[in-house]
Amino acid sequence: MLAIQGLKCIYDTTGKGWSIELVLRADGEEAVRRFDVDGAEDAELLIEAFGDSSASAFDPETGEIVFGYEYLDLDEEGEEEDEDEDEGEEEEEADESEEDDEDSDETGKDDKPKG
Repeated sequence: MLAIQGLKCIYDTTGKGWSIELVLRADGEEAVRRFDVDGAEDAELLIEAFGDSSASAFDPETGEIVFGYEYLDLDEEGEEEDEDEDEGEEEEEADESEEDDEDSDETGKDDKPKG
């Protein structure tokens, strides 16, 4: 697999055809491969896939272009948010109980024993 460094979308005005050119890098060397595509829509899809991917490679043995994507595990993200919310609620409860303690101390100071 060869890392894809960049893509070019090419329209040949004489041949009236679209192609994609891959700039590949392996072992410090750069190579360029050109592939014909059916039209502007296909070229645009390839460019978007490349732009959105976190890694892309070309396999010269199979001729496949592979786009890899990082993904978020939504279950883990939801759990983290739940933990953050729980911590926030616990902090709020602790703050409220401290305020209640301060209020009761202050009211006790105002009330002087009558006697």
